[in-house]
Amino acid sequence: MEGLIAEERMGACFAKNLEFFKARLPKLHAKLLAPPTLYNLLSDTGGVNVINLSDGSLLFACVEGQHQMFNAAKEWAKSPLTNPKWHLDDNQITPLSPLESLPLTNEGCQALLALSSTSNTYRLGLNFYPPTLFYGLAGGLCLALLLEQGAFFHALYLYEEHPDLWRISCYFVDYARLFKATPPSACVLSLGAIPSTLWQHVFLAKKITHSFLHLEFDPYKNDSTKAQAQNFRRVKRRALRGWGSFEDEMLGLANTLENLKTNPPIFQPKYLKAIDLPICVVGNGPSLDGLLPFLKENADKMVVFSCGTALGVLKKAGVAVDFQIEIERIDYLREVLVNAPLGDTPLICGNMLNPRALACAKEAYVFMRGGSCSGCLAPHLSVEFSAPFVGNAGVALASLFSHTLILCGLDCGYIEGQTKHAKGSYYGDESPQIPTDSLEVRANFGDTKVFSDGLFLLSAEQMGQLFKHRQNQVYNLSSGAFIENTMPLQAQDLKLTGGKKDRAIRRIKSAFKPLKISPQKEGLNAFKRALTELLNTPIVTKKELYALVDQINALSVTTTQENPFVGILFEGSLAHLCLHLLVACLPLKQADLPVFCAKAKGIILDTLESMHTAYEENLGC
Repeated sequence: MEGLIAEERMGACFAKNLEFFKARLPKLHAKLLAPPTLYNLLSDTGGVNVINLSDGSLLFACVEGQHQMFNAAKEWAKSPLTNPKWHLDDNQITPLSPLESLPLTNEGCQALLALSSTSNTYRLGLNFYPPTLFYGLAGGLCLALLLEQGAFFHALYLYEEHPDLWRISCYFVDYARLFKATPPSACVLSLGAIPSTLWQHVFLAKKITHSFLHLEFDPYKNDSTKAQAQNFRRVKRRALRGWGSFEDEMLGLANTLENLKTNPPIFQPKYLKAIDLPICVVGNGPSLDGLLPFLKENADKMVVFSCGTALGVLKKAGVAVDFQIEIERIDYLREVLVNAPLGDTPLICGNMLNPRALACAKEAYVFMRGGSCSGCLAPHLSVEFSAPFVGNAGVALASLFSHTLILCGLDCGYIEGQTKHAKGSYYGDESPQIPTDSLEVRANFGDTKVFSDGLFLLSAEQMGQLFKHRQNQVYNLSSGAFIENTMPLQAQDLKLTGGKKDRAIRRIKSAFKPLKISPQKEGLNAFKRALTELLNTPIVTKKELYALVDQINALSVTTTQENPFVGILFEGSLAHLCLHLLVACLPLKQADLPVFCAKAKGIILDTLESMHTAYEENLGC
């Protein structure tokens, strides 16, 4: 191991890395050729260290003439899974609680857990590591020592804030070897902030393995590295939500087919004519209370979309509501609407709405909600970005009908000192307490503190992506979380000129026409065959099991892209099953893995077969 800091070896390693980066990453190569400006490698008779060129300080201690960089690296490289210098994060999902509202999914998940005595003791196998993040390399000796020990990372993300620090790591880390110590395309080098777009891609391609265990190393613990860690945890927390399930999709599908029997007008983009008035999308967040005067004063100058339980608050305040937006499948939604009351207000609802709720509307319009299998009965009609909350559906619809949007009460989080919803809403009196697992996020206005959880984070991200995609002008008057691609604006600073509102409402209604839609029968068997073939892969190590779970996730993603009805129908439950598979297998010894995997394969395939049978029975296929 001491050979890593031999002068000859360091020089050869640096030269090899320069050739590697010249061929693979020319932009990084160019930065490494520049002379150091802030940090440099110090190598003398006392060993190696990192020196700050501005003040002569050392990154590592020097004790009686002996630099401690190598000794520190050796300590850091010992047993990272249990080393206090590292952080092993299981996303607070162990042990997993039963999914009691999802009988078929839960039965399969609990059967997988029963194959093992689940615990927080994780045996990944010798020198195999889960997704691992270095928030700074601290010279790179620790990583070099791990490679010498034979480390293999399921995925590896290296962040370093200064080119000089990256250059120093090139004296110790064999980067060509490092890329072989991860699966293809699973080693990411980032000089500067890791972009959020990268995490979005990662959690699409490897959602299940990255939503469970990950390992962190942060040697500097400065504001920059803490921000990178916080960003990853935020994305990870968000990615664990919104998976869906077979049972939820089946309920939505059954509701859809029941609703279609009434032959309602359905949103069809080919009939869409944009309006020249702004659409105000109103959610039931606490900031709605302070925006009621603005809404009352300007209701005649914009089209008002009320989302979910905001309706009752708006009606009590005397605000004119032009359309009520709903997507919920819950049984008691009819009572909520009756008590609001919905009255003569036109209802625009997702196709999966509870039929009893749809029946209470005097005037109803249906849109096919993207992201649900039932919405993909007619994929060309799907309204995307309309999940997870009803507010998302409201802004997704509004963004199609008008270039200009106004957001009120769409707080996407918990505002410090305030309740979760507006006063006097359906939820009654609430505590202002913020959930303990929430993360602080950027507030829309600087004078408030806002916290968010997985679903709120997902909701805000979906809105931000929607507005970027549609290129809308969006004024966010809410006091909650900042939403990307919107303009924070105080209500008193927004001046509206008005227009022909009656014509705008007629145009919105004219985009909905009756349409015959039938359930799909093709593609389910092909998906089962592909999954069976994957599950027949021989598994001997945890490393191989992790790779298999990523392949199953990739199958779900591909199926959803090519046949969204089938993909969405099964992907949520399959993700839950694979997550439980990982939780159950990791406490096991490696020798027990082949038998475990054989039994787990049977459970997953039997669960999928039960779901297929339920699909055919419930829909009379």
